[in-house]
This record gives sequence, structure tokens and C-alpha cells, in this order.
Amino acid sequence: MTDPHQYVERFEQQLQEAQRKADAIQGAFRESRAEARSPDGAVVVSVASGGRIESLQLTPKAMDLGHTTLGRTILDTIRRAQVDAARKIEESVRPLLGDGESMRYLREQVEQGIAVIDPGAPPVEPPTAKRPASRDDDDFEGGTFLR
Repeated sequence: MTDPHQYVERFEQQLQEAQRKADAIQGAFRESRAEARSPDGAVVVSVASGGRIESLQLTPKAMDLGHTTLGRTILDTIRRAQVDAARKIEESVRPLLGDGESMRYLREQVEQGIAVIDPGAPPVEPPTAKRPASRDDDDFEGGTFLR
């Protein structure tokens, strides 16, 4: 491509696409919610993005638990909701990021965060699908920009 007008037009389109993706990713983070219920149904927790607790509900079953068991049940339920919220964010941005380096970085961050929240949670295996190789001279993913 040697026409500078075409180059600028193409570059502007790429910038608009990048902005659209960034807006969609921000929206996914902002709108992410998860709810977890304890196995016995005594505790229900809702969390927003970042794991912020939005609601904590204790059902009448909670009154049958001792204070130590109730405290542990509340914390375990919060952790499960936070892990679920983190994985929902990861899944919601996968179509935007593909399976490239950005997605691998996000997955690593999510798994590290989950390890802090819930050290016993098993890591999720990344998908094996690869993005098709680009033939675009301006796409440097996986390679150097030096020619």
C-alpha cells in the first residue's frame, strides 16, 4: 500500500475498531455480575465486577448454623461468587480479544486473582483454538515490527 490517503484511512478504521473493542471490554467489566448460593442454601451472595459484594442474604437455614460455621459459609460463598465473576469477565471478552497474547495475559491475571481469592480452585485450561495467521503487513502480532 503506497497511497498515503489509503494508509491514513485504513489506520483510522483500525483506531475506530480498537476503540470499539476497548469500549466493549470496559462494558463487560462494568456489567459483570455473579451470584453464588451456599450448598445448604443458607447464604446467597451477589458480587459485581472486581468482586465487590452487592448483596448478602441469609435464609432461615442460616439460623441453624453455629456462628463459626456461618462465618465460614459466608466467606466460602463470597469466594465462589468472586471466582464466578472473574471467569465471566474472561469469557465475555474472549470474542473481542481472540486467543492472542492479550487474552493469555488476561487469563493469567484472572487465574492469579482466583488463586488469591480461592487457593483451592482448579485453574481453567485455556482453549486450544488459534487465530488464523494474518497476511497483513502491518500486523506484528507474534513477531517483530523490525524488518
